[in-house]
Amino acid sequence: MTDTPALNIEKRALNAGKWANLVMAVAGFLTAWLSRSDAMLVDGLYSAVNFISAIAAARIGARVGLPPTRSRPWGHDFDEVLYVTFRSLILIGVLIFAAIIAGSKIWTFAAGGEVPELVFGPIAVYAVTIIIICLALAFNYHRAYRKSGKRSAVLKMEARAALIDGALSLGSGAALLSLPFLTGTPLGPFVPIGDAVIVLVLILAIIWQPLGSFRSTLADLAGVSAPGTTVGKASRIARKLAKENGYKFHRAAVLQAGRMHFAAVYINPQKPVTAAEMDRFQDLLSARLEDVIGPTRVEVMITARDALAPPAATETNTGVS
Repeated sequence: MTDTPALNIEKRALNAGKWANLVMAVAGFLTAWLSRSDAMLVDGLYSAVNFISAIAAARIGARVGLPPTRSRPWGHDFDEVLYVTFRSLILIGVLIFAAIIAGSKIWTFAAGGEVPELVFGPIAVYAVTIIIICLALAFNYHRAYRKSGKRSAVLKMEARAALIDGALSLGSGAALLSLPFLTGTPLGPFVPIGDAVIVLVLILAIIWQPLGSFRSTLADLAGVSAPGTTVGKASRIARKLAKENGYKFHRAAVLQAGRMHFAAVYINPQKPVTAAEMDRFQDLLSARLEDVIGPTRVEVMITARDALAPPAATETNTGVS
């Protein structure tokens, strides 16, 4: 079922984030050019990915929960999972690209090549500005996530991304601005590659977030069961409703795709029933599940089997003529 108020909240938050990330991306590229810093370039690339992702997220958010169609018999709910999966892959790719750039600078320095000297003025202004914007974005996303019922994987992902972007700006800005203080110390000769080292450290610190998101959404795409607590709640509700109608409840299987759940409920009516009765049972069960675990698409399976079992083996005629 499409929750229009929740989708409107999500849409407004994503729209604000889209333009904020565009501003940060342009600022990052400009600061990287003025300061000759690879860390600022990585920051700008991260914001650019967030800007492009916000455009895709708005389109996906508008489709999630729409009724099934002939071309999409299960609806558009898996689009949200695909979005988070590919966004995670893109972020991983950006971080790998940044590692290659940083590694090449370190290699050039080690081989005796010339490394451009950093200009620190633009970095200080950029870092403070971006940190404020990122904190405001993360707060806005998280507030929208709570107001929309804590069901949007897109808003949850964007809130984390904004915090990571802010942490990236804070860490890189503070570390870069501290490099001049190393002059005259044993680490002084390595100041020219300081920002490359900072980039590698930041990558090691944040790459686990997109990797974790990718692993989680990959499980959803693979059809792995929803968490045990979710399955348990769905089973209890389905068992109670089946008992109310005089049906025998066998089991429930639940998958999750972003904010949407897919529940297959197996029952034995143990008496003649009409299609209209099954439709009413399905609609009532869907409503009860939505109140407890969130939006749910329910399929009712009538079967006499108590447990999952492979189909009976087909007999093959092996006679010899």
